[in-house]
Amino acid sequence: MSALVADIGGSKSRFALANSAGWPEHILIIENDTVPDLEAAVVRYLDKTGARPQAATLAVAGLIEGEEIALTNRAWRFHRTEFAKRFGFSHLHIVNDFEAVAWALPRLGPAHTRPLGDCTLRREGVKVALGPGTGLGVAALVPAEGRWHVVASEGGHASFGPNEAGEEAVFARLREQCGWVSAETVLSGPGLVRLAGALDPKPAYRAPEPIVAEAHAGHPMAQTITRLFVRLLGRFAGDLALTFKALGGVYVTGGVAHGLGTLLDDPQFRAAFEAHPPYEALLKSIPTHLVTYEQPGLVGCATLAQLGETSPAAAKSA
Repeated sequence: MSALVADIGGSKSRFALANSAGWPEHILIIENDTVPDLEAAVVRYLDKTGARPQAATLAVAGLIEGEEIALTNRAWRFHRTEFAKRFGFSHLHIVNDFEAVAWALPRLGPAHTRPLGDCTLRREGVKVALGPGTGLGVAALVPAEGRWHVVASEGGHASFGPNEAGEEAVFARLREQCGWVSAETVLSGPGLVRLAGALDPKPAYRAPEPIVAEAHAGHPMAQTITRLFVRLLGRFAGDLALTFKALGGVYVTGGVAHGLGTLLDDPQFRAAFEAHPPYEALLKSIPTHLVTYEQPGLVGCATLAQLGETSPAAAKSA
């Protein structure tokens, strides 16, 4: 049975067809601002490829509950039954976007990732995926009874605050601007812009891309902003590693992380990751990776399509 797979984010939607090996092919990325809704994006993909899939697995950046699905960071909504009927899908499987990323982790090897920091030990255990993009996604991949199970999460919306003296003033300004400060408030594309404004309103950045570009080019202010972002991201990654006791490693992905690239090699990332007393030694033994493969969500969806949506837990743990 042919299957459409899609990773629907706040800014971009990625579409592909799942091949027999459980990998995505015929990938197309659509900027969400160029279409009015998800239906229009799917129509564009099907028209461009000529594909007529009989089933679909969608990874959606939002809380997956009930008949109506809504994106967290975009005003798109759709109903499961109506959507499946509209495109003639005999089976429609919908998961959270980072649930899909977590399903991809067993398939991502050294060719698809690179280490962040010196710890490269690979061992059995829970794996965690997190990713700053339009929002902040979190999920865990848990081995149990010889199989993998994914724990979906809205951990990016957990409250977040300062831990060093120099951060107090920054978070005070963030609270003035935003009221409630969650991890996603700062660890996302919009969050990078908020951090920039909290550190120094001049120059006034309106998008994350110029900050990242100037940081790569050696601009001092942009580097100050990204260093703080990297430190906070490392701390949050350490929080998740402790929460799930993620001995199998922590995997960082997302558009902002991919843009930062080598800036994530700043020693502050691992220092902040490990600085969680009294468990510094435990965290020192847990590897952190940057996912360099650009479409892990599609890999996860294709994996689920191959496994069969009626029994996604059928994946055997390595």
